[in-house]
Amino acid sequence: MSEREFAEYQLFYREQPFGLFREDYRTAQISHMLALINRDPKKEPPGIYEFLPYFKNETETEPEEDDGSSDYLKNRLTNK
Repeated sequence: MSEREFAEYQLFYREQPFGLFREDYRTAQISHMLALINRDPKKEPPGIYEFLPYFKNETETEPEEDDGSSDYLKNRLTNK
């Protein structure tokens, strides 16, 4: 990785921090299992996606925010 590319990743991380999605998934698995164990058997069981912070519920009607990351990456590739 070149120094310029590393600096771009640092800038991108400052603007749009990215995390460890595996840790979120592992935590969601544990939360999902505990919810299944303690749920009311008469009700519909929750899905694992309800415990993942980066998946939206299909019933939400909020407009999707444009964070600019796709434009940033597109411009990074064309400005070399």
